[in-house]
Amino acid sequence: MLYYAVVALLAALAGAVELVARYRDAPGDALRQGPAVLYVTVNALAGMTALLVFDSFGLTFGAPDGAEHLVRTAAAGFAAMTMLRSGVLTIRVGSSDVDVGPNSVLKIILGAADRAVDRARAHRRSALVGEIMSEVDFDKARAALPSYCLALMQNVTEEEQRYIAQVVASLEADEQLGMEAKTRRLALVLLNVVGEDVLRASVEALGDEIR
Repeated sequence: MLYYAVVALLAALAGAVELVARYRDAPGDALRQGPAVLYVTVNALAGMTALLVFDSFGLTFGAPDGAEHLVRTAAAGFAAMTMLRSGVLTIRVGSSDVDVGPNSVLKIILGAADRAVDRARAHRRSALVGEIMSEVDFDKARAALPSYCLALMQNVTEEEQRYIAQVVASLEADEQLGMEAKTRRLALVLLNVVGEDVLRASVEALGDEIR
């Protein structure tokens, strides 16, 4: 039973890592929603099922005596991750390619988890942005705030930096949005990348320079 618990933990961890990667600014929120828990549970069950199959057929994968269970456990963990993310075939429906297989089920659960997390966080994020960005002026903050936030961070990728720059440029060029909406949109983009604490600290540090 210990090996089944270990493989379940490994497979569940793989699913949890996927969810955390999608919501890096607030990973805890991603793991508390019902569909997210289901996603992690499906991964764990797949790992245990793979180990049960390996045990039933007595597969050793060439492991030396005494190490069979350890090798089966590791193999079951990798097999579960591979099996759930594989497609049996791809069919053409209209102009779209649709995968048929375990990965299609996983995508449905992951999509439900995304929606659940988004709905749970939307109200809080709106209130949070309004609080942090109170009296902040977009014209003053559009260059200084992203620059300061990114300078505080050490592991922001070039892709994320380009994305922020593109959003700022599009907001600058948008003549239909009001300044309040632009300020909040800027804050939301930064929140996704640097998180609440860094955004709040940056606004407080820049002070009157961006107000």
